[in-house]
Amino acid sequence: MRRWPALLVLVVAIGALVAAGATHDPRPHPSFGRVAGPAMPVVAPADARASSWFCAAGAAQEGADLDLTVTVANATGEPRTARVTWYPQAGDPATREVAVPASDAVTVAATSVLRSPTASALVEVDGGGVAVEHTVSGPVGRATAPCASETSSTWYLPVGVTERDARETLVLFNPFPADAVVDLHFDTESGKVNPPDGQGLPIPARSAVHVQVTDLVRRRAVVAAEVVARAGQVVVDRVQLFDGSVGRRGVALNVAAPRGALRWEFPDGLSTPPSVTTSWHVYNPAEEDAEITLTVDPVAGEPPAPVDLTVPARSQLTISTEDAGVAAAVAHSSAIESKNGVRIVAERVVDVRTTNGRVGWSSMLGAPASASQWVLPAGAATAKTDEWLVLRNPGTKDVTVSIVALARGVRLPVEGLQDVPVPAGGRVALRLGDHIERAPLPLLVTATGRVVVERDLYGVGRVGVSTVIGLPFA
Repeated sequence: MRRWPALLVLVVAIGALVAAGATHDPRPHPSFGRVAGPAMPVVAPADARASSWFCAAGAAQEGADLDLTVTVANATGEPRTARVTWYPQAGDPATREVAVPASDAVTVAATSVLRSPTASALVEVDGGGVAVEHTVSGPVGRATAPCASETSSTWYLPVGVTERDARETLVLFNPFPADAVVDLHFDTESGKVNPPDGQGLPIPARSAVHVQVTDLVRRRAVVAAEVVARAGQVVVDRVQLFDGSVGRRGVALNVAAPRGALRWEFPDGLSTPPSVTTSWHVYNPAEEDAEITLTVDPVAGEPPAPVDLTVPARSQLTISTEDAGVAAAVAHSSAIESKNGVRIVAERVVDVRTTNGRVGWSSMLGAPASASQWVLPAGAATAKTDEWLVLRNPGTKDVTVSIVALARGVRLPVEGLQDVPVPAGGRVALRLGDHIERAPLPLLVTATGRVVVERDLYGVGRVGVSTVIGLPFA
């Protein structure tokens, strides 16, 4: 009789293991050397054995709206080899090895490898210190964004547009050998939308699925998106296009945020209605309300009072510069912070219409972290591209920042941009064309303290505005 308690314990333990096995996905989640860190893409340390980048959105057809190129920048003093695998809409992936010299960058077009209406890329590098961005271009304009440095089972985007002049596409990229299954949830200015066609959506192994949000959520000014995987992990890009029929023109490319954060920094900002309008968009993916504060720091004049708002659970909120009391034609930086510990995702939209020859629409997730080193792989300071860097110092101590171009094996200090002072709580805007003329122009930004770096690219004589946070070292 004394054996019964022991046998009972054994039976209970076996039952628990069986139950766990029934709910646990037995497939291992493959790792591509991704870096754990903040809710944004980050550069693996230079001494990492390997690193990977996932570039979801694009096409491999010359003349297509989203012709894809990938830029790989090596910020180290050692050469690297990148293994780039291209995933077409149909057929087998194609892999090519690319040599990336020390202190240099290499740009590869998808059309140099394949032809396909859609194309995604996986970039695997034999070490760290390498950053990757992707660019889509075509008749509608040109946009650049970081590739993702990790996969995830959750992804969030606070804003999208499906009005009659707009086309919004989510690109769900599964680079793994096992299928993934995802659910799509949206929150708009008119309430929540959970379209039946977006539930239990299969993402086949080693493929990308393009979801036309415009067909699922029609005629909405604001569409926040949440992608949740039931099985597997994916990467999510958003492509936003405007046809110009009501004033907005251009294309914007973004990688989604894999998780929320307590604070999001935006180094730059300007509003001169109606030619330039700015707004902030906040999504709360949590099951409880988020109490947030928007603070704006103008370069001149008195700062407006902080704006305190509540973002309901699983909902989005839009804040205009008028709502925030921001003076027109005064540049500023801003930050959105959760005050009650609920993690949020925050994005800034800039709509530029025929001002100083600039035309375009761009959105940018803020920076959930600061760092002392940043890499900006894709850029140019030429007669056709006006490139700006905006440096934000969110700390309480003054810092200095130095900028070097990664130029064919040489770290080339950009004249006039060495030891640039950035005061505590301040910002500095730098026009690269006043100091260097070069294309391509991969950059390494190094500070004596922690800063946030934004890069803004404006097409000259052509449609295109890209605003993006740089890529920090982990």
